[in-house]
Amino acid sequence: MNKINFSEAIKQSMFQAMKLDKKVIVYGLGVGNSSNIYGSTKGLKEKFGKTRVFDTPAAESALTAMGAGMSLAGLRPLLIHQRFDFMIYSLDQIVNWISLWSYKSGGKSQMPITIRAVVGKGWGQGPQHSKSLHSWFSHLPGLKVVMPTNSFDAKGLLLESIAGENPVTV
Repeated sequence: MNKINFSEAIKQSMFQAMKLDKKVIVYGLGVGNSSNIYGSTKGLKEKFGKTRVFDTPAAESALTAMGAGMSLAGLRPLLIHQRFDFMIYSLDQIVNWISLWSYKSGGKSQMPITIRAVVGKGWGQGPQHSKSLHSWFSHLPGLKVVMPTNSFDAKGLLLESIAGENPVTV
């Protein structure tokens, strides 16, 4: 078996998802710049173009609302928040809209958005960059929460999340 680290597993799953489905969009703070989210998005923009892979300003609430809109328009957005902590700025969109959309539409409409949030990776991971708030989100009806413990699961679960019909936070 070929062993890879988390970053490479995540990168491989995004490449595969984007190759299989032209509706997959990857965006977020740092996605297309030199850090490439700790290497996990490296090469995506060059391979799939700046309309499908793009960097954004720090505006977590707006980015999450944008992903909800893209999803309702038929795309499959993968939003990457550089820190799980900053996903808190998106609570209104996640709690009141994204997680409940299927119920609000009487099951007639789905919102397949994947929100990936980085926990405690890299330099300077002090008190405001190291929280793991997955348990908060696991209490929301309609939202799947994925927390892989190894690179094999990270790759498979991210692919499943992107291809699924439910909103997911990874």
